[in-house]
Amino acid sequence: MQKIARAARTHWFYIMLPVLLAAALNFRATHSWAVHPRFGEAAMLFDWCLFVPFLYAICYRAIPWRALAMRTLALVCGGIWIAGKIVPDPAKAILEQWGWLRTVGVGALLLAEGAALIAVLRVAFGSTPNLAELERQGMPPLLVKLMLAEARFWRWVWSRLQGK
Repeated sequence: MQKIARAARTHWFYIMLPVLLAAALNFRATHSWAVHPRFGEAAMLFDWCLFVPFLYAICYRAIPWRALAMRTLALVCGGIWIAGKIVPDPAKAILEQWGWLRTVGVGALLLAEGAALIAVLRVAFGSTPNLAELERQGMPPLLVKLMLAEARFWRWVWSRLQGK
């Protein structure tokens, strides 16, 4: 029980996320979209593109800043997508004008993730893989162990293919 309470205190963002989604869906159902469409759209964009990423940044402020920036940017892009799903089609004005920002953000994320993947693969498949180095970059310890196990497996496969 103490372990669950500690995990809830550490990862409170994921406990809040369903509450925020329920509030957004409630807002969609109760807001008068025909009277104030821009207000509703702006509220959804503020909530999902600024407020939710800000809460995430507060919750995980202890992780390395690069990892936090990447994840926060991903949440902003996801927020544009979620707002686009929640806001009714006739009320979309801002989303239609600024929707291209999501594409730019996703492109930047892909480039940064590609560079991060190359760096991680260099550490994992290097001559001496370093568990602490990968954890310091913000990767969860379980994922690091699984990645290093996979690297050992592929090294073993490669050595068998070469006949060693």
